[in-house]
Amino acid sequence: MEENENQEIVLAQWQTCVEMANSISQRRDSMNNLFVTLNLALIAAISFLWDIKTIILSVAGIAVCFVWCRLIKNFKALNEEKFKVINAIEERLPIQAFKDEWESIKQNKKYKDSTTIEYVLPIVFCVLYIAIIIYAAINCC
Repeated sequence: MEENENQEIVLAQWQTCVEMANSISQRRDSMNNLFVTLNLALIAAISFLWDIKTIILSVAGIAVCFVWCRLIKNFKALNEEKFKVINAIEERLPIQAFKDEWESIKQNKKYKDSTTIEYVLPIVFCVLYIAIIIYAAINCC
């Protein structure tokens, strides 16, 4: 009976960790949506100005993208640690679903790490801001 109770406790801890990992992923998605919206608002404001404020807003946009990249990096590290804990708990369970899935997906040559893909947007916005700064510096000042 004690072994069965212990297994139920381990399973409950595993479920809690998985729910926490899902919560982190939802927060990460919300953060990305916020930064996309913020950058689009900056681009919209810039498109109406085209004066010295354009350069200032573009520099602010680059700073926003830098913060965005740092947060992506932090969320990646947090997720990695969460899944280390989940995988450690899974070793005490009869099936190791997350570990097996991860091993399988790593072998798929079409798989791209989502963090790598996630970095594309802030980089694209940064390139756009730099192009705007160059254009504004040439044409406005």
